[in-house]
Amino acid sequence: MTWPGSPDLAKAAQALAGRLPPQLRVLAEIAFNYRWSWLPGGPEVFRDVDPYRWEARRENPVRLLLEVPGESLARAARSEDLLARAQAVHRAIREDVERPFSRGSPARPVAFLCAEFGVHRSLPTYGGGLGILAGDLLKEASDRALPMVGVGILYRQGNLHQAIDISGWQTQSWTESDPDRLPIALVSGEDGTPLTITVPLRGRDVVAQIWRADVGRVPLYCLATERP
Repeated sequence: MTWPGSPDLAKAAQALAGRLPPQLRVLAEIAFNYRWSWLPGGPEVFRDVDPYRWEARRENPVRLLLEVPGESLARAARSEDLLARAQAVHRAIREDVERPFSRGSPARPVAFLCAEFGVHRSLPTYGGGLGILAGDLLKEASDRALPMVGVGILYRQGNLHQAIDISGWQTQSWTESDPDRLPIALVSGEDGTPLTITVPLRGRDVVAQIWRADVGRVPLYCLATERP
């Protein structure tokens, strides 16, 4: 079964791949499925492209591949070890997501609705323990090949960042997220326009569009009311 948004994720991966040397284009497809984040060796294939920028971009593979200097890409494209590991990660993800479901039917999946999903630090849709638990449940459903979809919220500022200032007081700040630089894609209908849902809230209708992230075999749909 093809979940809504699958063509949009594929299109986003193809657009990213077009910016990369041919040898590294497999990284674009890996980037748009968070299965890499808990697959042994998965994070390292991105880190080894440019370790400094990998950390500076909060381990966001899409931002890394969009913003990494050309010399880093060229160096990575010459690394036979990195290319072999990337192909192995890609193959492992494809084999995992193509397994048959262990039980249930994808036509009637479990719908897991939650205010937070802590899938990875690069997707700031969580604030603490509840989100981490919810993200782990999606990963476990993927590992067990259970038909499940997650439904949450796309927070533009996401979780806060805490620090201690020079006087010892705790401070906090927020960073605006650009959805076009996250491993997600805007879900479109058959006519190519973004799909939306309407939710009645306190006497008025709130319209939200839908972004999709893949968490292994499990699609995570995040609602966003910031739209044209």
